[in-house]
Amino acid sequence: MKAAMFTPVLVLALSWSIPAQSGESVHSAGPEKSFDFLGFRATILLSGADTAGTSAMMRVLIPASAGPPAHLHTREDEVYLIKSGTFQFFMDGICLQAGPGDALYMPKGHTHTFKNISKHSGEQLMMIYPAGLEQFFLDIHDLGLKMPQDFAKLNELGDTKYGVKFVPGHDFKAGVCKKVGGGKDSSK
Repeated sequence: MKAAMFTPVLVLALSWSIPAQSGESVHSAGPEKSFDFLGFRATILLSGADTAGTSAMMRVLIPASAGPPAHLHTREDEVYLIKSGTFQFFMDGICLQAGPGDALYMPKGHTHTFKNISKHSGEQLMMIYPAGLEQFFLDIHDLGLKMPQDFAKLNELGDTKYGVKFVPGHDFKAGVCKKVGGGKDSSK
């Protein structure tokens, strides 16, 4: 598996460690929680409560031709591991195409998005550093927010509570998409 990066930041590993504080012991994740938000099916595999806030991990199913609106995170970095499907990721004028087995790093502070270009649903493992974004997705579900009619509410929640800013109509001017690593193209 080869990791693709948009910025000169090295991703050394995709392993999870939970630092034990004085008097604390390392423990396993709580029960998985699955829910729908904005047309995606998500399962929280590790929450901030499981990692003392250091990280979270989610499994997300993305329908064909779907993806989130362009947005920027002010608090967390994301790492995506593609399990199935083919995705195009856009950030900083670059488009990268990733398939099963590929990993991409999306640092905070950069407007980005992705789209599943497969003819079928795709699956991603999404790792979040530090945790918190998983609660944003759960809040979207609990509030029953839908796109596009609830865009203003989504943007207000993201901006005021979670440091996520949506950028409607953002043009990435990405040009040709470059394929990432050794993942296979499953867009057909």
